[in-house]
Amino acid sequence: MQDKRINAGYEIIKSFPVGNTEFVLGENIHDRARYVTWECTGGNNYFWGHYFTDKEAANKDLYDRVEAEVAFKRSIGEYPKENEPKKKTNRDREDR
Repeated sequence: MQDKRINAGYEIIKSFPVGNTEFVLGENIHDRARYVTWECTGGNNYFWGHYFTDKEAANKDLYDRVEAEVAFKRSIGEYPKENEPKKKTNRDREDR
């Protein structure tokens, strides 16, 4: 079982990695702004928090942030476009 991740009193309850970046949803039952989404690097460097009182709004923000990052990475060629096969590298080629 993985240890709980906590940042600023918020327990991380969802996370989505996108390349070297991770987007997380945190919950703090004792805070007025019960939910937060953060961008995270290195597993513990949380920044650009968006705070919410409503879980549904926080989830939407989390998914929007993930989708925006994927779109950005595709625009700079880091991710293949949808339905486009990933380009093979020399390591991926079969031995002949």
